[in-house]
Amino acid sequence: MTGSVRYLIAAAFVVLYFLVPDADANELAQLELRSWLMGSDSPFLQLSPDPDPERPDVAPPAMPSMMTVSYQAQGADLTERKRRAEGLARTLREWTRGKERATDASLPIPLLEVIIGSNGYQAVLKRPDGTEIGSPVKVLIEEVPEEESTGLYPSRTSLLPAFLAIILAIATSRVIPSLLLGCLAGAVLYQNGAPLAGLGHFAADTIWQDVLQDSFKLEILGFVLFLFMTVGVMARSGGVQGMVEWIRRFAKGPVSTQLCSFAIGLLIFFDDYSNCIITGTTMRPLTDRNGIAREKLAYIVDSTAAPIAGVSIFSTWVAYEVSTFALQLPEVTKANGAPYTQADGFAVFLETLPFRFYCLFTLLAVLATILLHREFGPMLRAARRAWHERKPVADDATPMGSEGVDRTEPPEGAPLRGLNALLPILLLVVMTIALIFVFGLREVPDGAGPRADGEPLFEYLVRVLGAGQSQKALFWASLAALILAVALAVGQGIISFVDAVQSAVRSARALLFAVIILILAWAIGQTCKDLGTATYLTAAFQGSFPAWLLPVVMFLLSSLVAFSTGTSYGTMAILLPNVVVLAHGMGETMPDLGGPVLMVLTIGAVLEGSIFGDHCSPISDTTVLSSVASGSDHLHHVRTQAPYALLVMGIAIACGYIPAALLGPSYWPLCWGLGAMALVAVLLVFGRRPTDPAPAVVASERAN
Repeated sequence: MTGSVRYLIAAAFVVLYFLVPDADANELAQLELRSWLMGSDSPFLQLSPDPDPERPDVAPPAMPSMMTVSYQAQGADLTERKRRAEGLARTLREWTRGKERATDASLPIPLLEVIIGSNGYQAVLKRPDGTEIGSPVKVLIEEVPEEESTGLYPSRTSLLPAFLAIILAIATSRVIPSLLLGCLAGAVLYQNGAPLAGLGHFAADTIWQDVLQDSFKLEILGFVLFLFMTVGVMARSGGVQGMVEWIRRFAKGPVSTQLCSFAIGLLIFFDDYSNCIITGTTMRPLTDRNGIAREKLAYIVDSTAAPIAGVSIFSTWVAYEVSTFALQLPEVTKANGAPYTQADGFAVFLETLPFRFYCLFTLLAVLATILLHREFGPMLRAARRAWHERKPVADDATPMGSEGVDRTEPPEGAPLRGLNALLPILLLVVMTIALIFVFGLREVPDGAGPRADGEPLFEYLVRVLGAGQSQKALFWASLAALILAVALAVGQGIISFVDAVQSAVRSARALLFAVIILILAWAIGQTCKDLGTATYLTAAFQGSFPAWLLPVVMFLLSSLVAFSTGTSYGTMAILLPNVVVLAHGMGETMPDLGGPVLMVLTIGAVLEGSIFGDHCSPISDTTVLSSVASGSDHLHHVRTQAPYALLVMGIAIACGYIPAALLGPSYWPLCWGLGAMALVAVLLVFGRRPTDPAPAVVASERAN
């Protein structure tokens, strides 16, 4: 990509920053209040203590069945105040269901007093006798002097860290300095413009506490390091080369090699992290040999990770996705008038599957580019370079995490035994799935046996899978795979133990650049959380629009939130709790569609937009891992994948969500047919075969 093009894209993001509308104070307060009431330090805990850990058989005290809300807001009429007060009262019911607490109508009704100002809000939960419950939220309201404030509403400046990092990364092609500057800018903003305090906050709180002391993030880092060490040992012992020779029987050219990569990506459907690493590291030697660009491999890896895990009914994603909206379901009714229950969450998730247009069209796009052998945009240039010049990576590229593995060759005369690679990989997959279920059974009530309440076995297994702490399972499974790889190599006398350790360390050392990027990506995500970036974006786009446009608006909003924060999970957690009642209510204004249908469409749109934004974001952890596993330059991967993701996004909206909302859900086969034809048409019209000579080369040959 030329410098002028990069600067143009960077300038477009500068304009986008100023195009984001201002957020309404009432919307900001509503989101902040909900976060406070539903958080781990919720004042509701003071109403009904948690169960005694030493007496798990004793049920916690019942909660009040209602809450009174005193809601004062500038510029809000009585109807608006009543609507927002009911929303906060609904939060108590959601919290109660989430904690599995019983309710008692005879208990005293607590009072939530809320005052909304133009700059902030003040809220406190009180008992009927007037005593405060828990720590009140006191934020700047209009009449309080600024120096006395303890916090402000999220403002437009909350967007600066993410936008600054993305703009600098695009303009300079330097990821680490861009992420670092974005993090530091956010830390300074968080400390009210004090540079030294901001630097201390970034180092002590964000990096040390929020990243390096977070068990989830450490286990993911351990998984990546252990798996790359395993690959290094397998390569040194000849196992990788032996397995490559096996797959070569099916992967004899660029099309069949990409199909094998696509198939492996589909088979690793249970987790996106393991999908990225296994597919990329396994297929990279073959794609290099068959003239396929690392950027195309990274695209296949990235596009068969979250999209397949997000829609697979047996994956580590499903339970989390369901949990983000299930608590709100009892607040709305089904088409027959009966109220939903929290247990209907999985059934609603299944109803969204025909409308998961982005994920499923993404999988179709990967397959179509392979079978039609067509590429366009920056990917076409990368594919031509790899095929005609036999350069899997560009001359100016900085491949992530591949050097240590690529330079690890087996000793001269060593046997190339594919089992020395296949067995550790099989152990990784089988042990990961087994440990996910083991950890899940410990977390889910009645995990040791059948559910007493008659819950279907299928839904129970999905719940167990979702509670299974996949990152912990991946950590221990990758460590076991490393031990097995070393044992096989040393036990067969192919290499010594010292040689195996050196190969593992060499592979891990090559990941330093990638690990730094991953840590900074997590850090900027935490910085955005501190500043309320997602909250501001959500409030900014809660405007008035026709009901049939709601799925499209929520898709675009979740895309922007995920792109800016680099996390699809965080985006779902912010948006989905606010979507169920909103979509159901707006759907009631469309008799031909109805509340339940628009709710299902909108839930699917938020899930899809979260994955799309995460796909395009250079600060997303799965995007980084795809670059790492494929040995691709990270920004080259982002640039080449973005046009494909944008194409699929446009088709998902134009051929999916708009027709489905206007015509009704029964027309989803038509949506699929239109989308598939549009996708193929674009590839045939604008795509070119990378194996054909470039037009400039053809013109030069004709001139000669």
